[in-house]
Amino acid sequence: MPKATSVSAVAVLDLHDLLLALGLATAAQMANAGLDRQALIDRSPSALPIQEQRLDEGCLLALWEMATRDLPMPEIGLVVGQTFNPATQGVLASWLFQCTRLGEALQIFQTHIALMNPSESWTCSETDEHLLLEFSFAPGKPYPQAATERSMSALLRWSQEMTGEPLVPSACEFSYPRPAYHERYPPIFGQHLQFDAPRNCLYLPRAFLQTPIRSANSYLKQIIEERALHTFGQLATRDPLLDKVRQLIQANLQHGVAIEQVCSALHVSRPTLYRRLKHHGTSFTELVGAVRKDLAYRQIQQGLPVAVVSDGLGFKDVSTFHRAFKRWFNRSPGECRPQAGSRSLGLRRQQDLEER
Repeated sequence: MPKATSVSAVAVLDLHDLLLALGLATAAQMANAGLDRQALIDRSPSALPIQEQRLDEGCLLALWEMATRDLPMPEIGLVVGQTFNPATQGVLASWLFQCTRLGEALQIFQTHIALMNPSESWTCSETDEHLLLEFSFAPGKPYPQAATERSMSALLRWSQEMTGEPLVPSACEFSYPRPAYHERYPPIFGQHLQFDAPRNCLYLPRAFLQTPIRSANSYLKQIIEERALHTFGQLATRDPLLDKVRQLIQANLQHGVAIEQVCSALHVSRPTLYRRLKHHGTSFTELVGAVRKDLAYRQIQQGLPVAVVSDGLGFKDVSTFHRAFKRWFNRSPGECRPQAGSRSLGLRRQQDLEER
């Protein structure tokens, strides 16, 4: 049996405490549902900091079911999303608050969202004027509409807390019908709203990517990033099947990886692999893309030449890699490199020429 998906313990506790504060649940109800706060957190001497602890995703789903049962507060998703509590920052949020600009924070958030909740996904695309952020939960995960409202509104609220400036979308699309409390939407999402749309999407001005973050601290960022990447690496190996598939994809990227190769190495049929990956809310194509994306970010951050990264990830040429990187992170490889003072001027110039 595959291991259960885990989420940030801080995300669970945040929703747990807010439901109690709003009177949407009692401590007795929480305890009866197996959600007693004291029992959720590991307080042993060898325990990880609470910001790095994980809980079964079922705890978070149970809290959302409790929050939306009989709809005592239909707009609960917006309320949760717009509630900001600095004390509830997990390792991912702590990392983001030390970034220099929102564009950098967004690319880290998008790439490492699994640190908060692996079932959430944000994908980016661009027009001449807008950055489009599309949100979704993994297929088969029973998150209610309120959870979608929470995630989309929280992105805007946390952006405001990071920069001190309100971030109001130019337009928004929602995949569900217009709710009865729709008057709560414009102050958060702006005036141009479309419901019953094919997707959940925020249209943001591209200029917002350059907005500086008030709490940026390169020293703290380096420390937190090391802890976050350590935790992220552990998540990738929690499920034996996914770990083996990722390893096989990574080993064969340079020369092209096919699902037939992976099936043969794992001694499973193609339909079986499809079914097992679907159980985890993903597909072979999505895993290939995720492995490429993660390796691209890490190797560029490590300072490897673009041509080396492009070739190692199996791109047919550097320009194709450059376009893919820009699509993933809305920045060029050169813009994502750390501004390390230890790099020689000659190496910087060589890499700058490669990336033009």
